[in-house]
Amino acid sequence: MKQEENDIENLFKESFTDFEAEVSPSVWDNVKTGLKAAGVGAIVRTFFNKIGTNAIVAAVSSIAAVVTTVFIMNSNKAEDSKTRMIIKPTKNSVSEIKTFLAVDNKKVALAKSQIKEETKDVLANVEETTAPINAIKKNKKKIASVINTFSEKPIASITSSPVGGTVPLIVNLVNTGTGKVNKWTYGDGKKGEVEVNPVHVFDVPGVYTVRLTSTNVDGKVATDSIKVEVTGNSSIASIPSSFSPNGDGIEDVFVFQSKNIVSMQVVLFNKKGKVIYTWEGIDGKWEGKNQKGEQAKEGLYFYIVSATGVDGKKYEQKGSINLTR
Repeated sequence: MKQEENDIENLFKESFTDFEAEVSPSVWDNVKTGLKAAGVGAIVRTFFNKIGTNAIVAAVSSIAAVVTTVFIMNSNKAEDSKTRMIIKPTKNSVSEIKTFLAVDNKKVALAKSQIKEETKDVLANVEETTAPINAIKKNKKKIASVINTFSEKPIASITSSPVGGTVPLIVNLVNTGTGKVNKWTYGDGKKGEVEVNPVHVFDVPGVYTVRLTSTNVDGKVATDSIKVEVTGNSSIASIPSSFSPNGDGIEDVFVFQSKNIVSMQVVLFNKKGKVIYTWEGIDGKWEGKNQKGEQAKEGLYFYIVSATGVDGKKYEQKGSINLTR
């Protein structure tokens, strides 16, 4: 029996040669006690019969738990050594432990090898990921250049209010940069201007590119641009059905309003189809006279309005007007 006890002690001493703490000889008695009480033979059989050799880590953890408990028991100074029960190991338990540790040593070695390979892969991935960052960190000049580029206020920077709308569209343009000499072009064919904050009117629908070329006090030149979208909603207002050109100041002229119309022609004729009066342009009107400047007779006249809007569309209205005096 003494030989069996020595076998257990030597077995654990060999298997835990890397254990950092110095182990008192008296501790091994408690190890043997704990292992016997925990049923090491049952632990070994359970792990290898039910879950196979992949349970190495769990099995070792179970043994470690027993050993840890025993070491804690051993360190308790208040423990009465006289009342401690030492359970003697059997031949079977020694044999089972030897078998268990022999298998475990092989599996642990294999696990260590796998972990080593996986660690190499992880380190390689980390190195590959951080390589560009490390390269940039080493290039202090490049870092300083990026900081200066994005920290420095631009020379040319356009803001537009509004950036779109219907004609006539009045746009307020501002250079928020540091440029002192500002040259503007509007993309609508109109002459550019040299101003800090110009006001421009777009009177034809379209999408225009406003460009700014600006020079700062150091002579550096920069450009900026912005899109302005101009839309047009052209229309002709309701045309009156009568007027009385008698000089009393009330409906003395035949006139009507239009919106966003760039060209217009109006033709007036009598019941016989004879043309009495015509005008061209959005500001035209009829004062009740014929083409010779003579007063037209009272009665019903007809008109045809032909117009072109800023949106490029053609508009036409036909109707009648009653002239009274």
